[in-house]
Parts: sequence; structure tokens; C-alpha cells
Amino acid sequence: MSESLCRLCNGEATPQHSHILPAFVFRWMRESSAGGYLRLGMTPNRRVQDGLKRYWLCANCEELFSRAETDFANKVFYPYSNGSSSRIIYGNWLLRFCVSVSWRVLQFYKEEASLNSLGPDAASRVTEAEATWKAFLLGQRPHPGSFRQHLLPFDAIESITSGQALSPNLNRYLMRTTDFDILGSESASFVYSKLGRFVILGFIRQDRPNHWQGSRVHLRTGQIEPRKYTINRGLFDYINARARLVAELQSGISPRQAQKSDEARSANVEKYVGSDEFLAMLNDLRMFGDAAFTRDDLPEEGGSKESKTSS
Repeated sequence: MSESLCRLCNGEATPQHSHILPAFVFRWMRESSAGGYLRLGMTPNRRVQDGLKRYWLCANCEELFSRAETDFANKVFYPYSNGSSSRIIYGNWLLRFCVSVSWRVLQFYKEEASLNSLGPDAASRVTEAEATWKAFLLGQRPHPGSFRQHLLPFDAIESITSGQALSPNLNRYLMRTTDFDILGSESASFVYSKLGRFVILGFIRQDRPNHWQGSRVHLRTGQIEPRKYTINRGLFDYINARARLVAELQSGISPRQAQKSDEARSANVEKYVGSDEFLAMLNDLRMFGDAAFTRDDLPEEGGSKESKTSS
């Protein structure tokens, strides 16, 4: 691999093969499933073992991200996901972690996808958000300013009072998927990154902060705990639609690949029954009955460029 400019610090270096969403999430997906494989949401007939990676960062910047990822994985992600802790005190590493994820997803959309969903006047705000997040990550500014980060923890839904038709794999999406996207509306635009039970929102524009309460990541310290979170209704509608898209994509799996998934679960019955994958399925069965079953019942990932499930 020849030298090129690091996307973060702009220094010349041999680029590392860096994950867009952190590697520990995909490791958790494999380890907490029966089959130990992942399937991309857009290509469910191909089994893979990892998430999207790009040659973007120099070794120093890769290490910068790695330190914050280790803190988030060990102090937040694993304790919350395995049920050992629902109240977690965080330090200044959490904001760095969230900004690093939002910056990577924004970089992906700038280089390989589209920012059209943000509207025709979004270019200047996107440029400013990217520059601000980069400067914060490199220690060149003390905080991200108005380009805030919000963190939403999810788990199984016990009940819902809305009359809205819910996707019958909603719990599996909330508990087990990875996904990313960029969303825009009249009052807000943000990077959406889903890591298992956590959603990170990196705001590019936020005209009505009172629509987003309880989830803001603070600069120095704070607490993740059961509390009332206020989010824009449109975000829940979006999450429900993404869950439905996952189910549609999974229903397109070929009979041969479906058989491989079934055989993997049969060969690891004890592991499957005790797995987080199985728990997520049970919660959908409790809420939706037989409607929870799709052709392959892949329990883990969404419909973006990155979306994955396990098998």
C-alpha cells in the first residue's frame, strides 16, 4: 500500500485498513449469535465476518480512535448489552468516541454516497460540521460546538401505546443491528449510526433542541441510565421503517443460504438458545407472534450500505 494523505490529520502515511463502524460491534455480533457469521443487509446471500473498512487513517489517528473505542466497548457497550449494568458513568472519552463515529459515517457519505437527503443548502453546514469534528478529534478545539452528539440506549420494547403498525422484527432491529445513514428534515439534520443497542446522532443542524432531551453527550462526564428520552417522532418512524426494510431484505435470502443458517443454528443449539440473538427473537415473538418470523430470521443488521445480520 503506497502512502497517501490521512483523512483526519492530512499527514502523509501508509493508510490503515480502518473500520467505519467500530470492529468490536461486529465481533460482538458474531460471538452472541449461533452461526458466527454476518450478512450484509443489501446482499443477504453472502456471508462475511466483518464490517466495512476503508484505507483512510494513518497509524496515529487509528490509535486515537482505538483508545476511545476501547473505553466505550468495555465501560458502556458490553456491560449494557449483557445486562450487567444499566447505569453507567462516562468520562470525556464518550464524546470523542461519538464524534469519531459520526465523522467516519459523514466521510463515507461525502466520498461514496450522497448528501441529497439534507437538502440543497446543506453543503456549507456539512463542511463546517466535518471541520469542527476533525479539529475536536485532533485536540485543536475544546468541544464540537453546535454540532452536538446524542446517544440513545435501546433494549427490548415491553409495550407501546401508539396505534402505528410496527415492524414485526422491531426488537431485533433495536437490540442487534448495525446501521448508518444521514437524515434531514425541516428542523434537523444528523448522522445516524446504530451499534447494537445504541444509536449515535451527530447533529449537523438542530433548530429545535427541545425535541431531543435526555440523550445529549456532555463534554466531561455524565450518566447513561434508564430515564425519559424525548426524540422527534420522525426518528421513531424512521427506525420502524428501517426494521421493516431489514425484514424485506432478509426474506430475499436464497434457499441454499437459508439452509446454511438453519444448519448453523442446529449445530449450535445450546449456544443459540442462550444467545442474545435468541433473546431478541423471543421478544419479537412475545409482541408479534408468528408474524415475527421472516424466511431466515437473521437477527442483526439494517438496510444501509453497512447493514448486517448474523447467521
